[in-house]
Amino acid sequence: MNRLESSTAMTYRVEYISTFYADMLSAAVSLSEYPGKASRIFKNIDKALLNLVDMPEMYPVYHCIPSYRLIVIEDYLILYKVKKPDGVVEVHRLVCGRMDIPSHVQ
Repeated sequence: MNRLESSTAMTYRVEYISTFYADMLSAAVSLSEYPGKASRIFKNIDKALLNLVDMPEMYPVYHCIPSYRLIVIEDYLILYKVKKPDGVVEVHRLVCGRMDIPSHVQ
């Protein structure tokens, strides 16, 4: 990347909606019996969320609910929205991929 490209790249502010915090707590409880798996999953969640600051559109649009983008971390899905005009990424949900997601997410 040259100087011009790096100086024009937009940095986004990542905001976490309260449902995401509740989902994280629920995942932590579910994974408490598997500390190695929990550590790996939460470390990968952190890495993925850090990518949103500079590259919020690197993850695909969620085909079931096109207003969301989707990050897959093992058995879990992170659903988020990019609000370009505001320079904000809203992280809405962390859900288990085995559940009926459209019925649990608005």
